[in-house]
Amino acid sequence: MSDNKDQVLACIDGSRSSEAVTDYAVWAAQALAAPLTFLHAISNPHAPAKTDLSGNMTLGGREKLLEEMVELEEKRGKLERERGRALLADVLSRARDRGFDEPAELLRNGDITEVILELEDAMQMLVLGKQGKDGDAVAMHVGSHLAGILSMIHKPTLVTPLAFKRPESFLIAYDGSPTAYKLVEMAANTPLLQGLPVHLLMVGEEKQGNWDKIQAANTRLQKAGFSTQVAIRQGKVDEAVSMYIEEKNIDLLAMGAYGHSPIRYLVLGSTTTKMIMKANVPLLVVR
Repeated sequence: MSDNKDQVLACIDGSRSSEAVTDYAVWAAQALAAPLTFLHAISNPHAPAKTDLSGNMTLGGREKLLEEMVELEEKRGKLERERGRALLADVLSRARDRGFDEPAELLRNGDITEVILELEDAMQMLVLGKQGKDGDAVAMHVGSHLAGILSMIHKPTLVTPLAFKRPESFLIAYDGSPTAYKLVEMAANTPLLQGLPVHLLMVGEEKQGNWDKIQAANTRLQKAGFSTQVAIRQGKVDEAVSMYIEEKNIDLLAMGAYGHSPIRYLVLGSTTTKMIMKANVPLLVVR
């Protein structure tokens, strides 16, 4: 991976999400005029099965079995590396077909969460699928690593659905807190979202204080040149946001994960899976 700290890093694992991850990563890298690197992490080989080597086996027999087990693990590791290189070759070809001429690749050993954290300083955005390899056999299953990654990484993270659709509008889930305004500032300044109509949604009571807060954010975005719509809805946050996305045909949801706001717990708390599964649009998480 390049020393360039402006990389868009996209994680692929061969699951059904990988094609959408590739397409959204290309879209993000092109919009940000950033280098693009695809990452595939190979988990540490599974430990050999626990085998009782005492019994009536001779010393020579036990030694031979241990040698065979070591050889088997080496073969497994080699196959995983070959598979990883093939997966990366496929997504690199797909990225080039979509107009990104020089994507980079990175094959690493280790747990995906640990690898991402090691590379965090060398990226400006992370892209990964909501449904990983472990979820392909289970409908509507969120990748097991996703919640952990979102809770630890401090760079903006784009969580993709299973199919790509070029964003033509986006929604900011806004709770009116001072820290939530950071998300508005990010949206106002990033090339990623420039030119897209933006919706501001607050879930809460329709009282003057809340309207004042959302209008302040609205004014900031309008000054940055955005076409805006604002709304306040009542109810549970995940349900209200999901209904609004469907009603307004939103293409991307931006949420802030910070502080102690309801939005943070929506992203990182017990309703993470519920929110991600309900929204069939990419989720941009900013801390």
